[in-house]
Amino acid sequence: MKISIISNEITLDFLEAARIGIEWGIRDYEIRYLKSGRVPYISEDEIERLIKIKNEFDLNISAISPGLFKISLSDEVQLKLEIEEHIYESFRLAEKFGTNNVIIFGFMKYEKEPQTNYVQVLHILGRMTSLAEKYGFKLLLENHPGFWADTSANTAKILDDVNSKHLRANWDLANAAYAGEIPYPYGYLTIRHHIYSIHVKDFLTNKNGEPEFTVFGDGTIDWYGQLKAIINNKEVKYLTIETQVKPLIENSNRNLFRVTNMLKDLEMDDKFVLK
Repeated sequence: MKISIISNEITLDFLEAARIGIEWGIRDYEIRYLKSGRVPYISEDEIERLIKIKNEFDLNISAISPGLFKISLSDEVQLKLEIEEHIYESFRLAEKFGTNNVIIFGFMKYEKEPQTNYVQVLHILGRMTSLAEKYGFKLLLENHPGFWADTSANTAKILDDVNSKHLRANWDLANAAYAGEIPYPYGYLTIRHHIYSIHVKDFLTNKNGEPEFTVFGDGTIDWYGQLKAIINNKEVKYLTIETQVKPLIENSNRNLFRVTNMLKDLEMDDKFVLK
């Protein structure tokens, strides 16, 4: 298990993000946004620059997150583009970056959407998973509030029904909490056998009664219990910092400091890789 960070949670400039991240001890990066846009539709210059930086500093790209299927089934034009073009472009870019991992989402639910559409969700994700297997990639399904894959339980059901080692979970505890679930221990118990990577941020309900993300340790998620629970879960490959709270550099550093200190408290140093 390694600590990773989404590079744009430091800065959109990958060279600067890498320099700062290396100072913090991070050598694994998830790529979502760069200066020219969201992957895979970024400039060729920026692609070449990232590869050069990656090789020069001996870094690893843990995954790319192109935002695939962060749409509803009713958006037929965009859906056609994503299953016929964007998925292939994502595979091509992932290969260039030296990663087999592509994060996807589980379709936004539209108002009064019939439950029978679940079959279509499974059909599309099953097809995309078969493509991933064919070309040697792994799709990581991220849970998101308001989606078919929103809670841990609903995400686990999709993963159970597709039933492929090429479709795993990029589990986000804060997103699960936002969807109304208690992510640990209850959510974890439903999804624990599917987790490949975990997005690390925290969640709370503010004084106005509104849900919001916050710095690790300042929210309501039982992260201590969660980290303790994954000590023996060898299937979990990455804990990925996803700050979501400005100022990003300051709060990303705070998140990393708190996560690593909690891991030390749990005496996980010998099981954790942070070089």
